[in-house]
Amino acid sequence: MSEKSRDLTKEKIFEYCIKNFAENGYSNVGIRNISEGTGLSTGAIYYHFSSKEKIAQFLYDTATGLILDRIRTAVEKTANDQEALKSIIFTLFKLTEEEPHLMKYALYVKHKDFLHEAPPICSSKPFEYIKKFIKAKIKEGVFEDMDMVIAASLIMGPVIRIIQLKMDGILKQDLMKYTVPLFDGIARSIYKKQV
Repeated sequence: MSEKSRDLTKEKIFEYCIKNFAENGYSNVGIRNISEGTGLSTGAIYYHFSSKEKIAQFLYDTATGLILDRIRTAVEKTANDQEALKSIIFTLFKLTEEEPHLMKYALYVKHKDFLHEAPPICSSKPFEYIKKFIKAKIKEGVFEDMDMVIAASLIMGPVIRIIQLKMDGILKQDLMKYTVPLFDGIARSIYKKQV
């Protein structure tokens, strides 16, 4: 099997499972469902993943990796601290609009129920990257000197809540429209000098 063919098979499994684990729950999706949903034989699935737990680990690693890559790229393209924070917010909102199942999987699925070794989502690589960003800004004197958990909650708590409101159908507009108002509220709570 060529590498391209392996990648396409894994992509099919990822797309099907990210949606169905998020919508139906991990325990309600079996290998037979994955086979029927992807059009792959169970043998082809087991060729790539020795168990459903391995599929779940692949989903977790891939999902958190995609989120991290988007956030890191967004921050690296910014010119200043304010734009970097706005970019984190905007990127998470845009990712929610473009990949709702990915974000639903990341935020709603209880990963510890089936991935006992996986860190909770708030300790995953994307959130650790954001915590490092916050810590650096506190050290540089940009953000108020405060407990990291509080600082991360002041930034990520409102962002996640707005995403959840969108996913729950409460907010109807594109999330990106909420970037500046949310940034303004967050900025008042964490920046040393008002922006």
